[in-house]
Amino acid sequence: MTPDLSRFRCRRCGACCRIPGGLVRLREGESAALAAALGMDERTFLDEHALLAPDRRSLVLRDHADGSCEMLGEDGLCRVHAAKPAQCREFPVSWRNPDSFRTCPGLRALAREAAKNPHAESAEGAE
Repeated sequence: MTPDLSRFRCRRCGACCRIPGGLVRLREGESAALAAALGMDERTFLDEHALLAPDRRSLVLRDHADGSCEMLGEDGLCRVHAAKPAQCREFPVSWRNPDSFRTCPGLRALAREAAKNPHAESAEGAE
């Protein structure tokens, strides 16, 4: 049974920000918004917080030494929540990776709910 992802509620636990090897790709205009959220100019933001992706198709946010997103603060919250990249805002409805249901408490809860009520129609299967 596929969980109804329209019912997903982010718990702001930062689990999705701690997946080692995860890449947060920046779309056009996002570096300027992130720079503004951090109170710096875009060039400084790019120099200090972005890298060329391994596939060389985009820029990505840097990681902390432990593999977590550099925008994840010591308090476990996103330092740029109001300006976070679309990739982050769209998780998990628009995209997920194979580890998402294992690492995300919100997705695990939805999966448990779907397993308890296997005859409920999911949003993905609804017409």
